[in-house]
Amino acid sequence: MKIASFRKMTPAMLRSQRLAMANDIVKTTKAQVAMALKKAAPKLGIEGTTYHILDILIGLTKADDWQQHRKPLVAISNEKLAEYVGRSKRTVVRCIKRLVESGILAYQDSSTGRRFIYRDDKGDEILKGYGLDFSPARQRVRELQKMGQEFAAKIARDKEVKRTIVQLSRTIVDLSQLAKAQAPEIRQTVEKVLNEPNSNETKLEALRTLHEALLDQLDEHIESPAGDIHDTPYNNTTLQDSSSCKEVRNSSNDEYSQLKKPSGFEKAFDEKSIRKSSANSKRQKQNSSLEDVSVGLIASATPETQKQLDFSVRTWSDVVTAIPPLALMLGLSEAGVEDCRRKCGDLVLGAVLMTTVEKALRDPGTVSNPAGYVRACVDKAMNGKLVLHRSLFGLLH
Repeated sequence: MKIASFRKMTPAMLRSQRLAMANDIVKTTKAQVAMALKKAAPKLGIEGTTYHILDILIGLTKADDWQQHRKPLVAISNEKLAEYVGRSKRTVVRCIKRLVESGILAYQDSSTGRRFIYRDDKGDEILKGYGLDFSPARQRVRELQKMGQEFAAKIARDKEVKRTIVQLSRTIVDLSQLAKAQAPEIRQTVEKVLNEPNSNETKLEALRTLHEALLDQLDEHIESPAGDIHDTPYNNTTLQDSSSCKEVRNSSNDEYSQLKKPSGFEKAFDEKSIRKSSANSKRQKQNSSLEDVSVGLIASATPETQKQLDFSVRTWSDVVTAIPPLALMLGLSEAGVEDCRRKCGDLVLGAVLMTTVEKALRDPGTVSNPAGYVRACVDKAMNGKLVLHRSLFGLLH
């Protein structure tokens, strides 16, 4: 491997030259290396003009030259590259050096510094060539592939953390309406956490701590609507007349009309009405749709749903909190969720969604139109004809 005398070598450049002279050539293809390089480029700090030049250089190599007994060599002058990328020749030289130091390229210089390739009469084999050698990238293809996968996973994690921060901050602000005396202080705390120059993971942890503390504070003054997960599924209550059910639904609608509409589908439900609707267990029993349904029955009958969403049902609040992802799984729109909630309330809607998703997961052919099935169940609940406990007992047994 020849290097022109005018080049000032660095340790990183020497490592690339050694990779280019390796004897145990890695078996790969041009497509595999090109894909690995593009995915790992951000991790390597290759962007802008350097990435543009990399794309041009790898595109100029012949696919057959990536075979183990050949050299993936490309011969193009710095002047021509400068024309292609619309930059100066000096910029091109710096970018190529950056690629060499990143362990992607190696120099194979002629005595004059000119780059050229001579092939046989068929135009296949390289008889003599000088230019830029992609052998280092070929030797590192497995490492580059892993690097790209790790970078993609990191991006996905960062995106999920940001989404959760937005969701959790909105939830805390909504919950703060219940703690009226402390609402301004809570909002200020949220804003302070979001504006501090900390990592997203640190912000998320702080918001989770605030959220848990707020829930604990509110739980001291709120009763559980229907027991916890240890309740027996056979929760028989006295059937109330339809006027009582209507009264409960109207009260729920009044509460929603007073709340600020959430800005995203991830928080289509409102934590404030969740807490208010669960504040009195006796009122919940007045709804004939949940007459023989306990949270324990829902938890026991929907193991696949909980596994799919990676959460556990322990209280009615857990059922209601799962409404947005459950609706997404069934293809129920945000407008559909709001319409169903206005008709039957959060608890009935959450129970219907849990039951429908469980049926669809166990046997996709059972529910041909999940969103329509949910709406039909809600309409039955409005007419007092929904017998949800039978479906849950069927899933349980």
